[in-house]
Amino acid sequence: MDRVIKLLSVKPFAVVGHRGSKEECAENTLPCLEYAIENGAEIVEFDVRQTKDGELILLHDETFERVAGLNKKPSELTLKEIKETVRVFGEFEVPTLEEALKLIKNRAGIFVEIKEPKTVGKIVETVRRFGNTDLTMFISFYPEALAEVKSIDKNLFTGLIYSKPNGGILEAKKLKAEAVLPRWPLATPKAVAFAHRLRLKVIAWVVNDEKSLNRCLEAKVDAIATDRVSWLVEEKKKLTDTG
Repeated sequence: MDRVIKLLSVKPFAVVGHRGSKEECAENTLPCLEYAIENGAEIVEFDVRQTKDGELILLHDETFERVAGLNKKPSELTLKEIKETVRVFGEFEVPTLEEALKLIKNRAGIFVEIKEPKTVGKIVETVRRFGNTDLTMFISFYPEALAEVKSIDKNLFTGLIYSKPNGGILEAKKLKAEAVLPRWPLATPKAVAFAHRLRLKVIAWVVNDEKSLNRCLEAKVDAIATDRVSWLVEEKKKLTDTG
């Protein structure tokens, strides 16, 4: 079994650090990815966008406005300009995809969220260069991005993200994906059972409180993405300690 699928098979569920651990540290930064790994996340998730000069960086939003107070897109700045002038929450450097992969190495699974379908080829090539393909799942809201990943190499792992009840499970199966990533209210017991019958792993997001966690546990999802890694790891420990 390939390593990322094995990580998604741990019981009672795998912990996925969302953007590292968004509520506990500066999202999509190297210290935040490190924090998630050190605090017990089996998998870390981050978002990738492209700069003006074609480099790949970690950023969720279309612009740097929310995280760095700069209303510019990565595509308007070179990597050098970003490294020199942009500081996430006033303090942290914006990492490249290469830097993130080097940091994680073989220490955790990796969910690479593709925010811009045009970057698929470059993202796949970069991940391959670091030899992390069996630990990596390429995830996206864009079906065309996942289709392109599979067209490059059918053995790469993909997962379809969705936030509306729009047939995501069947779409993922059609794309030959290995997983679905529904927003947690959509991960109902019926939906999860259906996905499992189609041999799809189910990763619910974003779960930051006991109520949503209990819903996910009842539905028997395979993994849970959280902004609070330390909290979710502790909740998981309680479950395993009590058998």
